[in-house]
Amino acid sequence: MARLTPIGSPITRQHPVELAMPTARQMARVKGRVGLTMLNWHGSVPSALQVLSVLVENALQHGHVAANTGVVLRACLSITVERQLLIDVQDFSPRFTNFRDVRSGIGEGFLIELVRRRAITDLTWFADPRVQGKTVRAVLTAGVVDP
Repeated sequence: MARLTPIGSPITRQHPVELAMPTARQMARVKGRVGLTMLNWHGSVPSALQVLSVLVENALQHGHVAANTGVVLRACLSITVERQLLIDVQDFSPRFTNFRDVRSGIGEGFLIELVRRRAITDLTWFADPRVQGKTVRAVLTAGVVDP
């Protein structure tokens, strides 16, 4: 499986995750926990798993994944030099509607709530011509997360 293109801080370790349909929702937490253990993530594992689950759920709902039955949803967990955790999830939609509001924590939804709580310290997305879609990236920093 091809690794995702790093953006920003240099990546020291990566763990690609493949989530086959129709069990992607259930397997995101299982494979995510394994990946976080292998990467020796020192931050909040429950918060990281929640972020991964929300990104996978959003990809399934908004990323035209249902139209691509039989595909594998790709994600990647990475640790940077600054010990940040990058959670990347690919989908098949080249757009991210209302991205500025989501990134600012404005509106409703699980992803917005994670941004507001600062469980996600940065949120970005970029077009991914390999899948004719996009990759959504959440950045987490090891530290205290507001309740």
